Parts: sequence; structure tokens; C-alpha cells
Amino acid sequence: MAITKILIVDDHDFFRRSLLFPLEMENRIEIVGTATSGDQAIGLVRSARPDVVLMDLNMPYLSGLAAMERITPDETAPAVLVLTGVDDADSILRAFAAGAVGYLRKDMITDEMLVSAIFTVANGGIFLDPKTFALLRAVLPTSQPRLVEERLRLSQLSPDQAELLRLVALGYENEQIGLELQVASKTISNRLSQIYLLLRVSNRVQASNFALRNGLVDISDTL
Repeated sequence: MAITKILIVDDHDFFRRSLLFPLEMENRIEIVGTATSGDQAIGLVRSARPDVVLMDLNMPYLSGLAAMERITPDETAPAVLVLTGVDDADSILRAFAAGAVGYLRKDMITDEMLVSAIFTVANGGIFLDPKTFALLRAVLPTSQPRLVEERLRLSQLSPDQAELLRLVALGYENEQIGLELQVASKTISNRLSQIYLLLRVSNRVQASNFALRNGLVDISDTL
């Protein structure tokens, strides 16, 4: 069973401690450190090598935003899930521009949502709590909410489902995929039906286009 290593970064002691109990109860999670500022976070990312950083935005000495800008350019960087009370659209967009892949408002957190968000970003997905998603839909240009919504749907796929979708987008037929994944062609067909349902697409072509739009494959790889 794979263990997801977590670093908690928040300057409020009570909030940090409030996260410990639900995370320590999850046997697939290991807390490798806590930090109270962005500069501490940078040091711990280098030494503890977490898979996911739970990052507050407003902290003394070095903000979460500034810390992300120094952490995320590294190709081996952890996924950053913002946990914050800041809820204006500009801050949300700046967080994602700095490299965050998830945004969860503190007033929306439940134990179940927190664990789900962690595993979503740890597996390459994007996570937005419902209020944040609604806010972005209201302020972004018409084309952008669709992209955000599609990224959310994509994040619901398991790693195995994402790999299957990638092979479909590359032009593999079910028989070829079955050989690649060592499962029956009929099983591939059933799994694709589940993927279509999650992505809200109707067929192979729409699923392939969905994968291309959202960067699951590069268009040059399909030529």
C-alpha cells in the first residue's frame, strides 16, 4: 500500500493540530513535518520530501504564495493543496499561477473532504471545494469555467482510469489496450463506459478530445 507523505504549513497552532487527528487516523498518510511559515516550508520540502504540502497563504516571514513560487518550479516538487481562509478570486488565481493544484477553504473542510483532496492532488488531479469552484465560474471568462470543470472531472479518475484514457487518446484499440494492460478486451470496454460516465462524454472520440484538451497527452504524440 502506497503511503502519501504530508507536510502541514500554517502559522496557527490550533489549526495545525486540528488537522493531525483525521490525517493520523488514515493509514495511507504519513505526516513528515509541520511548519509555521513559508521559509520553514521550503527547508522541510527539501529535507522531508513530502508528496503533498498543505499550504496556508497568509503567514509571517514568507507567505505561502511566495513559498510556492520557490517550491513548484522543481520537477520533483510536491503537489501543493492550499488550505486557507482567503476566498477572493484574485488570491485563488494567483495561488494556481504560483503552482497550487488544489484549493480548499478552511470553512469548507470536513475530514472526508480533506482526505479526498489530498489523494486527488497526490495522484495528479486538481481539487476545488464547491464554494471556490462556484466563485471561479462567476468571475472567469466563459471559456475558462468549462476548463476548470473538466479538470475537476478528470481529477475524479483513478490512476488506472487515467492511463486507460491516455491510451485511448493515443489511438489504441480495445484489443491493443487489453494486451498492454493484460486484461480482456471486454473488461476494457466496461471500464471505458465508466470513464465516459465520469467525464460526461458519449464516445471514444469525445473522450480522446477531452484528454487532449486537458493535457493528458500531447497532440504530437497522436500523429
